[in-house]
Amino acid sequence: MSELMKKDRYRSHLCDAFNGPRALALALALCAVALSTAHAQAPAPASGSRNLLIGEITPMSGPAATVGTRLHQVNKLWVDDLNRLGGVNGQTLELLTCNDEARPERAASCTRDLIDKGVSLLLLNALTAGVRAAQPLLTNGPIALVLTPNIVPSADSFMFQVSPSEVDLTRAIARWLNAGSARSLAVVAATDASGESAVGAARQVFPGAGIELKLARIDLRATDASSQLAAVAAGDVKAIYSAYSGGGASVVVKGYHNLELAQPLIVSYANINAAFVRIVRDELPARLLGTSIGALVPDELPQADARERARAFARRYQEVYGEAPDMLNLIGKLSVDTAESILRHVANPGDAKAVKQYLESTPIESLHSIRFSPQNHVGLGLSDVMLVELKAGRWVKAGPVQ
Repeated sequence: MSELMKKDRYRSHLCDAFNGPRALALALALCAVALSTAHAQAPAPASGSRNLLIGEITPMSGPAATVGTRLHQVNKLWVDDLNRLGGVNGQTLELLTCNDEARPERAASCTRDLIDKGVSLLLLNALTAGVRAAQPLLTNGPIALVLTPNIVPSADSFMFQVSPSEVDLTRAIARWLNAGSARSLAVVAATDASGESAVGAARQVFPGAGIELKLARIDLRATDASSQLAAVAAGDVKAIYSAYSGGGASVVVKGYHNLELAQPLIVSYANINAAFVRIVRDELPARLLGTSIGALVPDELPQADARERARAFARRYQEVYGEAPDMLNLIGKLSVDTAESILRHVANPGDAKAVKQYLESTPIESLHSIRFSPQNHVGLGLSDVMLVELKAGRWVKAGPVQ
């Protein structure tokens, strides 16, 4: 038994020895002194763990697992590679992953748990509803990096969005349609928060661009989208946009296939990934398109250093996972590059105010140049977005609408 433990036991016995009202005041005084002294002599917690705790909230199962697992692979690769090289500033990274199952209440629970565990940064890779559920819990930090385009964080918040906004993704579709003189578009939107955000952006963008919008909604539990597609795809509709994130959007592709539609089918930003393509490979339309960041097609990037970063990441990802990275992997790379810049340049990455000031004043050079400001917490814009098309198993810059 240590000397400290012996002293604590002695003080406890001493407190118990005082009985009766006449000794009460003296007993209380001596016990207070004893307990205060014991507290002063107790060993202090280790002065700073050698691990930097990074929280990750992502849907590893459920209807959006095709999104969450792709993002998790990038986060894990980043942590493993940094630790293999000695960590950051002498500290090892530890990734704490919480599967929110694409359920908002679960995302909130994950957020509380990771905050309690003391994470320095939060990679908030949840879908729209999950991010909204987590938001009220982050008013005092930590800094949260979000990927969904449907959340435009307030500039006074500790949340930063590394993806383009839903409005800019929609503007990219309008730009592509206008380039081909197309004047009508059918949209099939899911009834979840992501789908509603897409509908809001569509109503904001397409009428002003001179494009007629035909809209249908589909419940997430639906197993067929044929009726919705039949209602909006007739006539002079030049393209169909499936505003539905996750593997469940395969019902739209299936309905398109069953109706033998001929228009280009544009899928959600979140579905430009290998997992989704595998799900729909037997029912692929003649032209499958989607919105993406330009880094998915490195040759299209204007800056040579960005092209090389994109190619280097593609080589490393291919080496580890045996396949080329997709759009989700690339947007995940933007997130971890932002996180790494914080860890390397902010003395205490757990100080949300210091990190906020850093991000608002410092461009992050990644696959794209990520630029936040005190007025804007969205890091990418319309100039970073392009429409891509699946050809021979690879995503390339989309051709004209025709």
